[in-house]
Amino acid sequence: MRKRAFFDIAILAFVFWSIWSLRFAGVQNIGLWSILAAVGAGAALMAMRKESWRDIGFRAGGNARFVFSRAAEFSILTLVTGFTVIGIATAFGYPPSQSAVLAQQPHTLSGFLLDIVFGVWIGAAIGEELFFRGILLSKFTTLFGVGRSALVLAVFAQAIWFGAGHVSQGVSGMIMAGAIGTVVGIYFVTRGRRALIPLMIGHGFVDTVSQTIYFIG
Repeated sequence: MRKRAFFDIAILAFVFWSIWSLRFAGVQNIGLWSILAAVGAGAALMAMRKESWRDIGFRAGGNARFVFSRAAEFSILTLVTGFTVIGIATAFGYPPSQSAVLAQQPHTLSGFLLDIVFGVWIGAAIGEELFFRGILLSKFTTLFGVGRSALVLAVFAQAIWFGAGHVSQGVSGMIMAGAIGTVVGIYFVTRGRRALIPLMIGHGFVDTVSQTIYFIG
């Protein structure tokens, strides 16, 4: 099982980072394509291994009250963690660079709405949570074995990957994303009951609000 998990992680890394690296060739919006390709590769591996989507957390986790309460908590955790890291980094003279998502944001209303649907909800909210907290965390957990220490290592591993994917925001931006990935990962396996849908809703809400404010402003 652990060898199989290592093999799967290697394939996911190749797919994700090979496409992600096309940003250095000037390809725009590559983050969306890298995460969608990684989810596709993960889905293929899950089908090959006969793994269930519910086993990696692709479920609501409870009734509507649970879903929306956890989504709200996710939003608060994300904002508090992000602003804390930004504040500390700025105080030391290393504020995060503007994200490529905001820098490349369309200037027309139709383009903005398409960006919200595909970039925010499909790419970030659904894609990132499904890949990092779902597929990748599950693979790392299998790789490191059973027990609390293995779960902690798995949470940190997916958070490091998540942070590295935000290198366009500079070192402090990577640290901010890694911190958010760590906090969200811990929340997911504890109070979040390993349910991805509340995380997807919270992620989509936060990104929609932030992008709307930027678009209007």
